[in-house]
Amino acid sequence: MNKWTKSVFVLMVASLTVTAPISAGAAKGSSAAVQEESKANGVIDEKLIERIEHSIKKMSKIVPFFKDYPINEYQVNHESGRVVVHKYQTKEQKTPYVSLQVNQKTGEVKLFNLITGNGKALSTYPVEDARKTATSFLKQWYGEDMGGYQLDQDTEQDSNSILFRKMVNGIPFRNDTLHISVNSQGQVEAVAKGDGLTKPIELEQDMGQIQFADPNKVHAKEKVEAMFAAAMTPYYQQSADGKSTKFLYAPYLGEIHASVGKEPPATSYKIIQFQPKAKQTIIKSKEEAAAFLADKTGYNPTKGRASFQEESDPKTGISNYLWTMEDEVIANIFFETKTGKVTTYQVLDTKQKSETDKKLSEEQAIKAAVDALSEFLPLTDKEMAITANRYKSDKNLYEFDFTMLHQGYPVDGTLRQAHVDAATGKATLLDWRVSQNNKLPDIKNAMTKEEAAKKVLKKYPLKLYYSLDEKNKNVAELVYVSPIFHDDEIDALTGEFYSFGEEEETE
Repeated sequence: MNKWTKSVFVLMVASLTVTAPISAGAAKGSSAAVQEESKANGVIDEKLIERIEHSIKKMSKIVPFFKDYPINEYQVNHESGRVVVHKYQTKEQKTPYVSLQVNQKTGEVKLFNLITGNGKALSTYPVEDARKTATSFLKQWYGEDMGGYQLDQDTEQDSNSILFRKMVNGIPFRNDTLHISVNSQGQVEAVAKGDGLTKPIELEQDMGQIQFADPNKVHAKEKVEAMFAAAMTPYYQQSADGKSTKFLYAPYLGEIHASVGKEPPATSYKIIQFQPKAKQTIIKSKEEAAAFLADKTGYNPTKGRASFQEESDPKTGISNYLWTMEDEVIANIFFETKTGKVTTYQVLDTKQKSETDKKLSEEQAIKAAVDALSEFLPLTDKEMAITANRYKSDKNLYEFDFTMLHQGYPVDGTLRQAHVDAATGKATLLDWRVSQNNKLPDIKNAMTKEEAAKKVLKKYPLKLYYSLDEKNKNVAELVYVSPIFHDDEIDALTGEFYSFGEEEETE
């Protein structure tokens, strides 16, 4: 089932696709070159460079190491047209360097990152001291009001990730979050945009253009907590060591709309009925395997210049026939080494496809997947829940994940998969193996969703935020979010918090 790990923050200043760089010195010496670049990209010009350099000079007063990187190089992203500035120690030495992002209208430095070339080391600076350093830094940058930002006390942090959120009507705005990194020497070495959970607003976004929801028009706290309880997901979770199974409640980690009239999030799974036939297919040679694949998928892996190889795993007792072409796997089939009984197969068409060739709707593809799986499922497996469904337009392929149910609840470790070609209706991947064989716990005395939610909310109370509407960046809605840390879930039988893998940590 679902696992939630601590978010990894991705700095906006990294990984840009750029044109040929324009150094500040070259720009000033050749305005024609700058103007030509400006025409090509619609962004950079001499006046913008002057504004950027003025901002850099101003920032150097509160970021002393800027002065150690006197060479400014301007680069333009081909796709977005955004200007990014790289500061180097010398023209020849490209690392370490400082990467800056600027407001494309004002030239004001908004984000920066010191890149050493050795990766981002985990800071050993005390978190409380890092918070004080980051707070002092923002006051120097924006003034005593810190530009309307406020330290986020609710999100788990380390010295590499101190979060400040813009406050609107006394409510934090999730999409306008500064992420400040303080290194082991107590020095602010990076300011990024975003919290790793929501899409940050553009650097040039005019806050005055955003329509913020009325904080006086929200659901009563009791109703919101009832929404949260309804969104709790009960399921059977196999332990990391595979030796036991628990019955857990996974708290809802998304946003719950606080505005009156908004519906609570839907969490129920679609239940699918199967007609299992328990067919067993035995293969004794690669020729039989290829014929089986051709019959089921319409794709013969032996045609063309495909290479064949066989692999076996003595620990699992499973063998694999696979065909490759130019080092890419194009087909494989897994089977029990002793018996030859097929358990999984897949063909991979590496050719780019188009959605215009799609002939099956999602419902038709689900039916094709169910029919294909039913042929091989054990007679006891008569219903499963769809836990994921995807359509890949570049492959014209539907992908479905099914999970076994016990007493109406999903069982971790019982994932079955089916991929269906949207043009032919053939199943190009089927996996009907089951790794879960533990005895499932008796849940007659399990706590209710409401009881589990109450326990979660006592530890992690819901907090009100503004959050941009997914379809309209000029509308910010009010949402409730529970700042749950790590993988905290509730053991429905003991009422205790549980994190996946904690059994291994205590051994």
